[in-house]
Amino acid sequence: MRSPQGTMSITTISCLLLVTVLPATVEAVQSTFNYVPIGQNPTLYTPGFEPIMHLDQMTFNDTVFSDRAFLVEFYADWCGHCRAFAPYFRQFANMVRDWYPVVTVAVINCADSFNQAACRENGVTYFPMMKVRERKLFVIGSFFC
Repeated sequence: MRSPQGTMSITTISCLLLVTVLPATVEAVQSTFNYVPIGQNPTLYTPGFEPIMHLDQMTFNDTVFSDRAFLVEFYADWCGHCRAFAPYFRQFANMVRDWYPVVTVAVINCADSFNQAACRENGVTYFPMMKVRERKLFVIGSFFC
């Protein structure tokens, strides 16, 4: 709407400012034990069969930074040490399965190009790398590949 002098009215300017200031709603995507991660690379663990939650770039932050603790293994599917460690990590996940309300065991495949940003943001420089999330992620143990 234009006023008679050829300028925009205050009402129009207010509406335009309101539209540009409102944030866009972003839907949170959280992983579950049945979630199949997005990406092209194979996984070392079977989604829905093992008590290990699969994460990817889309689900990492919304899932891990929730109201429970997480033990996350950052791995590469081509890594020999990761493959050798997988049966032990799988056994550990089965042993702590009943702890699910308190702590969740999860994995993310850093070899998949889709997940590279999440791995880089978490300081992953070698595989496998284990991190625990309480209030923030920190390293508790790692293995060189």
